[in-house]
Amino acid sequence: MNGSPVKTIILFFIALILLGTALLCLPFARQDGAAFSVLTCLFTATSAVCVTGLTVVDIGTYFTQFGQIIILLLLQIGGLGYMLVSTGLGLLIGKMALKDRKIMQELFDISSFSELFKLLKKAVFIVLNIELLGAIILTFGFLKDFPLGKAIYCGIFHSVSAFCNAGFSPFGNSLEGFSNNPTVLYTVVALVVLGGLGFFVLVDVMDKIRGKNIKLTFHSKVILWMTALLIGLGFVAFCAGQAYIFINHDSAWGWVVNNSIFQAISSRTAGFNSLPMSTMTTFTAFFLIILMFIGGGPGSTAGGIKITTLTLVFVFIRSVIKGQDDYVLAKKSMDYDLVRKALLVFILMIVLVVLFITLMLFVEPQLDTLKVIFEAVSGFCTVGLSLGITSQLSVTGRILLILAMFVGRIGAITILIYLMNRKPVANNIKYPEGRILIG
Repeated sequence: MNGSPVKTIILFFIALILLGTALLCLPFARQDGAAFSVLTCLFTATSAVCVTGLTVVDIGTYFTQFGQIIILLLLQIGGLGYMLVSTGLGLLIGKMALKDRKIMQELFDISSFSELFKLLKKAVFIVLNIELLGAIILTFGFLKDFPLGKAIYCGIFHSVSAFCNAGFSPFGNSLEGFSNNPTVLYTVVALVVLGGLGFFVLVDVMDKIRGKNIKLTFHSKVILWMTALLIGLGFVAFCAGQAYIFINHDSAWGWVVNNSIFQAISSRTAGFNSLPMSTMTTFTAFFLIILMFIGGGPGSTAGGIKITTLTLVFVFIRSVIKGQDDYVLAKKSMDYDLVRKALLVFILMIVLVVLFITLMLFVEPQLDTLKVIFEAVSGFCTVGLSLGITSQLSVTGRILLILAMFVGRIGAITILIYLMNRKPVANNIKYPEGRILIG
């Protein structure tokens, strides 16, 4: 395969991580008295560029405002860069084959590089405007607790972090201190959802609002319906898993609903938490692992296997169970090659996440098994939630998590490029049929 696109993406992320590490290593990037550690700076830079949110230190007390701004810029460039690269790759599929070109032209009328460039510029414009609006609303939300200057800074930081699905916060306990502030909670989750939908859907919805599209594309409908379904399932599961704790603490229903919705949305892609992670039951933690593995939409800032991949896997399973020869979703026939690619991405991502879980369990035998599994999945799927063991990881464990975040961020794109560039190999040799038992 032509490895140049893969090399370019890998080198882009590596260069950005190394630059961020170097900047965070500067003396004025750390607070006075903060112990210097290159590994801490590398871990933080990788987490920011890969828009994960896991940290081995409290960035609000370890880094100065200069250091925090560097982190903010890294996650903005990393999140937006990934979004543009994945969007561009998706659109360039239209130049690879006639059938794929028709699919892309159905989604967007893209037939030239100049049109692609215009669309990507439009992406930047939309993203920055969404983040600006989010920052303004969050500033008003933070004004209840901070003076104007700090409220503006926190509004900008959390708006960018939320849209990029990063989960970074200058507050040591994330957004736990704002569990009674609906303005902050719902603005953050709105930004998280928008960032996790993917640029394809954002453009489609924006065009429809402006009256340019009479109907949403099929792709957008699938993403929106699946997002709503996952939010609903996450909300119900979170309420059920935390019911005993909510009842014992005599929590108000409004507070329960607000924070359950927040955690159901944030836990899938972003990594913010409004409730202490130490209060999560085993059931809740396990369900959050599933949500983290799923992730968001293609062409988005979110990680995971992507919603569309999961959807096509279910379409395949249903087709096999029913004994059907074709793959149908909402009365639309899915291309056989598309389903095969989704299955390949699904299987490979499972293999990779299991590999990192196994390695993490091997090097961190002293830590709780569920917490290590949770940490590994959170890092690989670039979510950023933790059950409180990040700072307890050994040097080897931290290095493994750095690799997990990096591979998890570029893994899906690398697989996509491979599938796009792979040329079919003719096999003229016919082998005798072999039979094996299953089940």
